Amino acid sequence: MKFEIIKSGSKGNCIIVENKFMLDCGVAYKHIKDYMKDIKLIFIGHSHKDHLLPTAIKKIAYEHPNIKFLVGEQVVQNLVDCGVQKKNICTVELGKWYNLGMCKIKLDYLYHDVPNYCLHLQYKDQILFYCTDTSQISHVSALDYNLYLIEANYLTNDELDAKIIEAKQKGEFTYLERVKETHLSQLDAINWLDKNKGENSQYIFIHQHEEKE
Repeated sequence: MKFEIIKSGSKGNCIIVENKFMLDCGVAYKHIKDYMKDIKLIFIGHSHKDHLLPTAIKKIAYEHPNIKFLVGEQVVQNLVDCGVQKKNICTVELGKWYNLGMCKIKLDYLYHDVPNYCLHLQYKDQILFYCTDTSQISHVSALDYNLYLIEANYLTNDELDAKIIEAKQKGEFTYLERVKETHLSQLDAINWLDKNKGENSQYIFIHQHEEKE
């Protein structure tokens, strides 16, 4: 499955899949404007600005009024506030596959500090799993998909704890304490992938957080 990472991390997230699907829109419009003529569906996992940037969404709503959005119910009002028409916003029952014509999709709930969702996307004979910003993923099943785009923000809890202690000893503020409570480690991601990916599956670790100044 063809994909392009426009940006991934605490300063913005956006991935283009098969030139038709946008996964999150947390970047300035100038970074995505050349893709917009082909985009048919935009999935937004949650309301944080690095995933849903209001200025970009407002521009899309004005310049491309027919693009469809796929979100959880708690994100609908954020889109409406940005000028997206409700008829262009799709919400679904969690845990069920839906045929949207251009593709099949399923959403599952993720554990974050705001309501958050992961995406299962089937396009033609390929299936993708997209997941960011969650403290756990063991409740989600995605067996033998072609591509997994999954966050892995730090190696292990022990490694993160050591960095937090080091920062505190230096009298520095650290964003890492929040990361531990709201994001996935590489170890947890690998353990989950070992139970879900197939022999020919591809996976990419995304959404590496950067320490805020």
